[in-house]
Amino acid sequence: MQMSYCIKEEWTVLPEAAPAVSRNCPGCRKKSIFKNSGNFRINANGNKIDVWLIYRCEKCDTSWNMDIYTRISPGALEKDLYDRFLSNDKAAALEYGCRKEILSRNKAEALWEQVPLKVDKTCCKAKSPAAGRETLETDSVVKTEVPVSRILSIHNRYGIPLRLDKLLCSEWGCSRKKLGQMEESGHLCIRTGGKNSRSKIPEYIEVEIKEPFPRG
Repeated sequence: MQMSYCIKEEWTVLPEAAPAVSRNCPGCRKKSIFKNSGNFRINANGNKIDVWLIYRCEKCDTSWNMDIYTRISPGALEKDLYDRFLSNDKAAALEYGCRKEILSRNKAEALWEQVPLKVDKTCCKAKSPAAGRETLETDSVVKTEVPVSRILSIHNRYGIPLRLDKLLCSEWGCSRKKLGQMEESGHLCIRTGGKNSRSKIPEYIEVEIKEPFPRG
């Protein structure tokens, strides 16, 4: 007897570095590329705190401070986070240098195309609806498990501008032509979060892939 199941995968797209920013440089007197220094600047003035993330021009080393928090009360920041700012915590510098809302608020033109990405993956099995119809089993029945579909949930929390087909081809090691054929034949479909494989990945997208599965 065959027991069918679906494979459920969770992919999280993460940057390995914060994107550089393109902006006018007063030192170079032209548009230049500013890189995340990994250092914070904190100004505690009376009962208000300002926090900036420091960027530096890659040509002349002119600094630019990207606003993180402005005129907030000390109690608005958890002590652990405040200590991380004070110690120039690298993980915090990466986190705040990638946040879409902070980059947008500072009118920062993030150069995401230069950022190396990684994909964290988790996988589990779930019984398919068809498996629930088997009610009678005997000791002589040999059960074999057969995967019938793969549900792929992709999280893009930083809003990195990345097309779905580019990500899938990179992770599966297949061509865009092959991916297009899978989509046309119905072996790959977007369940939620996009129209087709050429869509940019939003904060969350869900894809279903039917057997035979691509490798990767």
